[in-house]
Amino acid sequence: MFGESIIDYQLIRAKLGRIAVLTQAGRQFSYAVATLMAKGQGQMEASMVKAYVCRAAEWVTRESMQIHGGMGYAEEYEISRLFVDARVLSIFEGADETLCLKVIARQLIADSQQD
Repeated sequence: MFGESIIDYQLIRAKLGRIAVLTQAGRQFSYAVATLMAKGQGQMEASMVKAYVCRAAEWVTRESMQIHGGMGYAEEYEISRLFVDARVLSIFEGADETLCLKVIARQLIADSQQD
């Protein structure tokens, strides 16, 4: 861009850093929940990780589209399809709002009333 590689711009580097942080956080959260599930626990946490990872995927692909500029929006480029795919993740298999209301919040309330 303007005769320079976009990786030389601080904003692009900051975006890539945040993308890496969110991706790694989702990965580690998923591993922790998988460990709980292997022990027969973690039903609420599984809903939490799904809600988090779906939102993170939307944000990451949106930022990636921004990095790619106009070409990121064009349907013939993979990033455009990835954004659409990421958006539908939070709808299929239970919308985020439903997970938060019916699974996560319900369990948090039940847990707080046991104390």
